[in-house]
Amino acid sequence: MSAPRRQSSPGPSVEAALAMALPVVERLRQTAASETEDIARGRPVPYEAYSARKNQGLLELNRLLPALSGATPSGALREALVDLTATLEANRRALGVQLKASAAVAEIIARAIRDGQSDGTYTALAWRSAEE
Repeated sequence: MSAPRRQSSPGPSVEAALAMALPVVERLRQTAASETEDIARGRPVPYEAYSARKNQGLLELNRLLPALSGATPSGALREALVDLTATLEANRRALGVQLKASAAVAEIIARAIRDGQSDGTYTALAWRSAEE
C-alpha cells in the first residue's frame, strides 16, 4: 500500500493575504523610489540589485494573488497601492530617459568607431561635402 497523499495547504486567508500584501507593496514602492532617486541624482545605480528586489516583490505578490482573488483592498493597502502605482510610473519614466541616453551614447561610440576605421575613401559623405 502506498502512503496517504498529503494535501497542500490552501494558503492564507483573505484577511491574512491582505495583511501580508501591505509590507510587500511598501518594499516595492521603496525600491522603485530609491532607484528613481539614484537616477535623478546621477549616482551609480546598481540596476541588478534593484531588479532583483523588484522581482522578489512581484514574486511575493503573485504568490498572494490566489488568496486575494475577489478581495477589495481598503485603507492602508489601497493607499499603498496608489502610491506604488505613482512611484512605478516615475520609475518607468526615469528608466526610459536612462535607456534613451544610453542608446544615444552607444550610437556616438559606434559612429566614432566606424569613422576611425575608415579613411573616408568609400563614403558618400566625402563626395557630398565637396559638391556643396
